[in-house]
Amino acid sequence: MSLLKYFKPTSSTDDDTDSTGQQPSTSSKRPQADRKKEYERTKRKRGFLPKWTKEFTWLEYDHAIQLMYCRVCKDCPDKADTQSSFYLGCDSFRKLSIQTHDKSKSHLMCVLVKRAKENPKDTSMGKAIAKINASNFEILKKLFRTAYYVAKEEIALAKFPGLCKLQMANGVELKNTYINDHACGEFIKSMAHVQREKTTEELTAENTRFLSVLSDGSTDSGIIEQEIVYVRYLSNGSPETRMVKIVDVKHGHAAGILDAIDDAVAGVGISPDLWESKVICANFDGASVMMGDVNGVAGRLKRRIPHIVILHCVAHKLELAVLDAIKKLPFLLEFEETIKSVFKMYYYSPKKRRELKEIGRLIEEKVAHFSGLKSTRWVPSRLRSLKAIETNYAATIMHLENMSTSQRGEEAAKARGIMKAMQTTRFVKCLHFMIDYSTILAKCSEGFQHEQIFIGHVKEIIQSTTSKLIRLKTVPGESSAKLSDLLTGENRQTYKGVNLTNRRQSRLIPEAIPDSSDFSKVLDDTVKYLDARFANFDEEPLSCFDIFDISKLPHDRQAVSTYGDRDIEMLVKHFESVLTDDEIKAIPDEWSDLKIWMSAHRGVGRLIDLYGDLIRENPPHLSKVLVLLQILLTLSPSTAACERGFSTMNRVKTCHRTSLLPDTLNNLMQISADGCKVEEYSPEGSRTLVFLC
Repeated sequence: MSLLKYFKPTSSTDDDTDSTGQQPSTSSKRPQADRKKEYERTKRKRGFLPKWTKEFTWLEYDHAIQLMYCRVCKDCPDKADTQSSFYLGCDSFRKLSIQTHDKSKSHLMCVLVKRAKENPKDTSMGKAIAKINASNFEILKKLFRTAYYVAKEEIALAKFPGLCKLQMANGVELKNTYINDHACGEFIKSMAHVQREKTTEELTAENTRFLSVLSDGSTDSGIIEQEIVYVRYLSNGSPETRMVKIVDVKHGHAAGILDAIDDAVAGVGISPDLWESKVICANFDGASVMMGDVNGVAGRLKRRIPHIVILHCVAHKLELAVLDAIKKLPFLLEFEETIKSVFKMYYYSPKKRRELKEIGRLIEEKVAHFSGLKSTRWVPSRLRSLKAIETNYAATIMHLENMSTSQRGEEAAKARGIMKAMQTTRFVKCLHFMIDYSTILAKCSEGFQHEQIFIGHVKEIIQSTTSKLIRLKTVPGESSAKLSDLLTGENRQTYKGVNLTNRRQSRLIPEAIPDSSDFSKVLDDTVKYLDARFANFDEEPLSCFDIFDISKLPHDRQAVSTYGDRDIEMLVKHFESVLTDDEIKAIPDEWSDLKIWMSAHRGVGRLIDLYGDLIRENPPHLSKVLVLLQILLTLSPSTAACERGFSTMNRVKTCHRTSLLPDTLNNLMQISADGCKVEEYSPEGSRTLVFLC
């Protein structure tokens, strides 16, 4: 018997035919998995099943946009996977997807944190805390206070063990447990977490109707590009600005920066929908990547949130207007170069500063410190440098003369060049004029950096500044008036004992000494550029908020009856997407009542205090129109808070701490920037300790 009958024929004909002698269909050859995918894609229509919410209590469904969310993960953004589909919104209506998320590590961590918040005593940490006796609990509180001191004073975590041992040597009862830098980091982490929770509660509260986002970028000591994000909101009627997060920027273009801002906002538990419904303003510096109307961060935000108001930081605008005015005048450019040369010579040389102080002691003059010229807050920094030059003038000339004769080579040549420039009448006149000029601008800059500045202050500060600059054309300032008394000798060519000359330092600059017409040109140009830079405050919708300035309210009854009606209509139209239907209808009528209140409070006090008290009182007949006042006080005109944040970053992440992890940097900055004073800090019991896990 042949064995061939037990084997299947291998001919191509048999392979391609079935038992009937015909070729099989393509669909029967397709793998089962592919057929299942095709069925899911083309035929089956999946939808959300309400019964899932009974099995998975954390699940919630948004009928408007047809997406599923995890309620627990949304409530715990610090622990959640913020890129998870159930955090952002899931449209895969499969039970398998829900089960996968239910077992995910990040979700389980969020569940634990949520339970800890609701019932801290039932957690393992809570039970452990309940078991420890009062003395041990007091020891733990002392350790927390010490860790808080480390973070608040911006010192290294490695100093924590030494501080604890010092306290033990001074008789403070502490045990050796937790006396290490790792424990200090965990303590700081839990304290920062509690602080972020408080910020989240305030930002997401119902009475926090509106938010402004402030953002700026810088490079840290580790040569990492960082984007810092702050949020401004009203707390009990007063503007508050809080740090949200500092984020490593993955890409320096507009999309990358916007992703960093979104990441920061998500980190404090604000969902994209809530964010877009509350944000009314974004405030940036003047970089094109931030302010670009089409592809910049501003343009992208505008397309996402049509009602948002984009503002260029007013402090940056001031600096740019001053630079625009100065760069048009050659004699001022030469003056600026001389000032920079003096500061470079002394700021980087302790030996020269020591010699200068010795000369000052010999001639019985107090020598002011030559500090570095700062790039941020440039106008106040510049004023300090000019005053230092004026104070140190005689001592500096004597020291430069000594250097030019006692030394050789490049140093002697530099000293001789600077001395010749400083000994001219041109330099001395410019010095005293620029002190008066910079004093006015420095006051303006400091006003723009105030934490509670609102847009109503901006025009007031600019008008005051331009008025003082115009007055300076006809009435000499304090420093210029003092110059006439300081000039002595023949032809009044001796200044503080130094004989002045009229020689020019550059062939490109006219021989004539600057007179009042030259200085008037500086003042006129500054006023012109200030008006140009701040012109957007005269455009809608910002200009419409002028009606809330009580000083502009007419006295005539007939004029008051129609005053501001068009502006109110414009404001309601612009912000209608964040107003309720009742508010849109009631605001025009309540505006008439608010005008009566404004008329009764003329000249009573500062606007921000008056309106803050009114918002806290919230009288029923004004409750709807007060929403516009909340918007007014929430709009942020300055990013000075971001600059202060970067100063904190530079103090925390020094050149000796370049390897600080992003989360550690955030925790340290959170406490340093927004934490209470060390002596006011008190551990909050189990609520703080529970986040150590």
